[in-house]
Amino acid sequence: MSQRHLTPSQWGSSALWWSIVALAVPVAVQMMLQSFLGMADVLMVSELGSVAVAAVGLAAKLHFLLLVLMNGLGAGCGILIAQYSGAKNVSASQKTLALALVLGSVVMLPFILLFAYGSDFLLALINPDPQVVALAAEYLQITALALLLTQLIVIYESALRSMGNTALPLAMGAFSAIINVILNFALIFGHWGFPELGVAGAAWATLLSRLLQLTGILVWLYAKKHGFALNLPHFLAIRDKAAFKKFIHFSAPLVINHLVWGVGNATYHVLTGFAGTEALAVMGAIVPIESLFFALFVGLSNASTVMIGRSLGAGGNQGAWQLQRLFIQLTITLVIVLGILLWFLRPWVVSQFDQLDPLTSGLLFETLGLFACIVWVKVINMVRILGVLRAGGDIHFVLVTDTIVMWFIGIPCYAFAIFYLEVPFLVIYALMFVEDFAKFIPVHKRISSRKWMKNLAIPVNPKPIIQK
Repeated sequence: MSQRHLTPSQWGSSALWWSIVALAVPVAVQMMLQSFLGMADVLMVSELGSVAVAAVGLAAKLHFLLLVLMNGLGAGCGILIAQYSGAKNVSASQKTLALALVLGSVVMLPFILLFAYGSDFLLALINPDPQVVALAAEYLQITALALLLTQLIVIYESALRSMGNTALPLAMGAFSAIINVILNFALIFGHWGFPELGVAGAAWATLLSRLLQLTGILVWLYAKKHGFALNLPHFLAIRDKAAFKKFIHFSAPLVINHLVWGVGNATYHVLTGFAGTEALAVMGAIVPIESLFFALFVGLSNASTVMIGRSLGAGGNQGAWQLQRLFIQLTITLVIVLGILLWFLRPWVVSQFDQLDPLTSGLLFETLGLFACIVWVKVINMVRILGVLRAGGDIHFVLVTDTIVMWFIGIPCYAFAIFYLEVPFLVIYALMFVEDFAKFIPVHKRISSRKWMKNLAIPVNPKPIIQK
């Protein structure tokens, strides 16, 4: 459970930059791998026809909404552990992880039962096609247990990253992605002597790859006798009511915040469908490009959360302030450079989508140009909110701000333009960034006020639990 802490004399040194790279790059690479895996899944299933693609896509949307919930619990666990690690409070880190694992399992249980025994009824409510419902229900029934496995993986990954270990989550994530693709190829199409299972094969591939991913993490933890190789005394320690209430009080707003964002993001895409087929085609092409662009900044957000959280947990408020300034300056520099690069690479990017008709290709070219010009506001907000404010536990401000700007400004403006204004798609796309411009100043002022700088590392039990 050891980790390196940077002293004030090391700020601006190579040690600081190596720490940022070590924390940010693996997270960015893992996010890119997940994007490529999603695209590989779609390409493989597309060989089975449009009904199969629709069924897997429908099931994937339900999995995504639950993944948003899982990430909320994981974020709560990770932020607390980052501060506890700064305070060198090993037992509090272990107790937080145990609490997150137990609570995450309990939260997933009703969804597992719903997927396993009520998926036909659930899907019939949101899709009228009986063929799509039948295939999607089969997929959900097989992957029901994968919900629990994924929740545990998300929590372990968040905890490890907060301790500075980004290599293991990346290695196990890459291993899982490779296994998933191999099993997809074998089980969907019946290669190498395996049965040809179609959509069910994709579901089994997902379940088995998640099982192997979790197994790999656990084997490494217990083989290394890591502090996160928990045992019965650690789980019994979660009966501490004060620690339980603290975790719930901190994690609940994060979970709600993630759900607000997840449902809002889905609402934008549903509304886009009313803008026409051309708009949907452009959005379908630009979403994976956006995901790849944002990957590096998600990594930077992770690095800032860990490093600022550790500094605050150790009582180093001035160090945390200097770190947030450094991360924001670095973010601004990178988003300008990458935005300019994307602007000039637009012809090449559009050429990769050779299946699009000339009109849609031209619209994609223009949309990428607009994205390159205004993406800076979304990226700076991302690092400020996910990386800086959350590191200090300023979760209630983030929840209120995100909810107001998305549901009372962003989505209403977007819906009004689609249903009541006859405007070009570029204007509609630009309106997706309205909420980011709306919260830019409030978030900047909140950071400048330093009210977010809280030490969450209140000792629960200063001594680590030792097995007799």
